[in-house]
Amino acid sequence: MQHVSVRLVLLSSMLVLSSAVFAEDTLVVDIKANKKATPNEAKPLGTERRPVLPADGGDFLKQLNGVSGSRFGGRGIEPIIRGQSQTQVNVLLDGAYLHGGCPNRMDPPTSYAALETYEKVTVEKGVQTLQHGSGGSGGTVLFERDTRSQIDPEDGLSGKASLTGSSNGIKHDLSVDVTKGSDKGYVRVFAQDREAGHYEDGDGKEVKSAYKHKQGGIVLGATPTADRTIEYSYENNDFDDAWYPGAMMDSPLEKADIHRLKYKDKFNGKVESVDAEVYVSNVEHVMDNYSLRNPNLAPLARRSVPTTSDTAGGKLALKSRTGNTELTYGVNVQNRTRNASMKNGTGAELFVSWPGAKTDQTGVFVEADTALGEADKLKYGVRVDQVTAKATKANTAGTMGAGMIPNARYNTVYGYGATDKKETNVGGLLRYEKSLNADTTVFAGASRTVRTADETERYINNTNWTGNPNIKPEKHNQLDLGISQQRGKVKWTGTVFADKVDDFILRDRKMVGANNTTYYRNVDADITGIELGASAKLTDKVTLSGDIAHVRRTNTTDNRAISQTPADNGKVQLDYNGAKWGGGARVRFASNQDRIDTLSGLDAGKTPGYGVLDAYGRYSISKNTKVRFGVDNVFDKTYAEHVSRRNADLVANPQALRVNEAGRSTWLKLETEF
Repeated sequence: MQHVSVRLVLLSSMLVLSSAVFAEDTLVVDIKANKKATPNEAKPLGTERRPVLPADGGDFLKQLNGVSGSRFGGRGIEPIIRGQSQTQVNVLLDGAYLHGGCPNRMDPPTSYAALETYEKVTVEKGVQTLQHGSGGSGGTVLFERDTRSQIDPEDGLSGKASLTGSSNGIKHDLSVDVTKGSDKGYVRVFAQDREAGHYEDGDGKEVKSAYKHKQGGIVLGATPTADRTIEYSYENNDFDDAWYPGAMMDSPLEKADIHRLKYKDKFNGKVESVDAEVYVSNVEHVMDNYSLRNPNLAPLARRSVPTTSDTAGGKLALKSRTGNTELTYGVNVQNRTRNASMKNGTGAELFVSWPGAKTDQTGVFVEADTALGEADKLKYGVRVDQVTAKATKANTAGTMGAGMIPNARYNTVYGYGATDKKETNVGGLLRYEKSLNADTTVFAGASRTVRTADETERYINNTNWTGNPNIKPEKHNQLDLGISQQRGKVKWTGTVFADKVDDFILRDRKMVGANNTTYYRNVDADITGIELGASAKLTDKVTLSGDIAHVRRTNTTDNRAISQTPADNGKVQLDYNGAKWGGGARVRFASNQDRIDTLSGLDAGKTPGYGVLDAYGRYSISKNTKVRFGVDNVFDKTYAEHVSRRNADLVANPQALRVNEAGRSTWLKLETEF
């Protein structure tokens, strides 16, 4: 029966796509309604059509066409945009960069994005601006707060509270967000308390995925004029007892703090506006093999990895105008320091894993938007980044002896040790948007993006996993073309893209002595893809939509597929949105993925396709109070994403090659605004 349903899903999607295509290179999801909105304004997308119950920011992004996610545990879903992930995707949390504390990426930046505390999420696929810093060849994700827009125009007080629970995974999720303000300033406080248990897959097998999350924050703003804002914000995230079946360790403790200071203003002069911000994010992370999964393990067999990851940076952007051209120019700074060491149960430091790894980046940019007529636009710009990288503890020894000194490992694997590195990286962007008529718009973009290696790729030091201190930065040379059209009640768009990468940083394996060692090397690569879909309003209240995405990645140096490339995937969705009731159903599907890399060890094997049905609804109890409900994976399908991590919890789930997704899950959410 499941095979028949998959064929029906694919057939339905092809019927939808036969008349139109839908894929947007910029996707904006409004999480909350604007308090200043007029009654006639359309309700934001996020308010009425966010059907799933996401585990974190990465899980939420999987709803969008062209975005996939790699599962590691119950949280920590790594977003993949157009086949690229990790630091190939820039993620900013209300303007701040945060880099996780786990070298194995238990905690990608999106895992710290508590969705209920943001007003908007913007996904820019590919390279559409040079203003957010270097890298971001796959895309940029902006989680944004707009506290000023949440101030109630009548009494200055507004807020939102919600309580969520589910039958499979999340036990409870309580969120509160309150803003009090006036035309001179505002105060905002928010908090979240979530606890998730182990979920079961479609076969009823337990997937060790539990975690606890507490988050809180405050935003203080001064608005002396209508155009001037000075804002300070602080938020704290605490995670406890997080299980990861995709690893040999779990995380009993994790903390993250983010401080931000912003200044925005407008002027009547050659400089029209200024946008300045600085931030500091600090992460403390502990993972071990005994606190959760094996508490009776002997002390000498115990292993723990305490880590810190500190990021400090900022941005200064100025705007000026000359004729029909708007200029944005400024500077980005981002400094990262990461430390990690392997210890046993007695507290002895066996060796250094992140050996005081430091990366400092300073970049300048200038970007122009030129209006060509009434509707056409040309964007072009250049940025130059200076990068320095070093490992301050490259010669530090632990109790395992000289063989695990970082420089000794680098020399064993590569034939050289770590020296201070300097790079000058130049990127550029040219993008043209043209309206063919009132209904149809086309665009073409060309870009060069340079991504420096992260601290793991350059300096990780572990048994059988070694960074390359001389790895070259990736150079992405991209071209994307797209078209969008809306005629009557049907909207369609489509995008194709191609990325020729020089010095792609490949995680690979080779024999070093008698050991199969994970290492990093530069290769040339091609990344190509297409995103298609359609959306049609069948009535004023009923919408039918569908989309599909394809990406292909090839290591052209060795003529090999690149591991962890998402399978073709998409969805078909039917939504009803009435005044009192709303709801719908969605089928998510993916094809089989048999184009894999068997040498790197990252692909667990070929992956079969799947089709999964979700159903969801909404009932408005009153003007400000709603109840939402749904059933994810209605038919209790057992499946895993191809890009999921390899299952390492073989005791609990010995048959699984990957970390399986959750089986049938019913959920209920009560939310109110005031």
